[in-house]
Amino acid sequence: MAEIVEYSLVVLVSALFVSGSVVVYGSFTSFESDLQLRATYAAVSNLASQAAENGSATASLSMQGTTIGCSGDSLVVSVGSKGLAGSIPSSCDFVLDVPSGVHDLTFEALGKGLNLSVS
Repeated sequence: MAEIVEYSLVVLVSALFVSGSVVVYGSFTSFESDLQLRATYAAVSNLASQAAENGSATASLSMQGTTIGCSGDSLVVSVGSKGLAGSIPSSCDFVLDVPSGVHDLTFEALGKGLNLSVS
């Protein structure tokens, strides 16, 4: 009888460790993807602001599959189902899907608005 109780306790403790690990992993991956989205948005919006001031700006960025869209003075960066939006100091009108990897992003001020090219 004592062996059954000991075995049950071991199984219960093991199940709690596994459940706890799954919760911690899920929280970490969510935190990591939010952090990566914020970093990508900050880099892209800073690049757009530099181009609005200087006429053009280029940077090489490592990104997950990302959608970068701009309409009017609103810039939106989305990764998966999450996105961040904010205003930039110039008008624009584009939507680009950028695959995962390292890409060169170039913002150029053309006329009254910004254009983005990715290579």
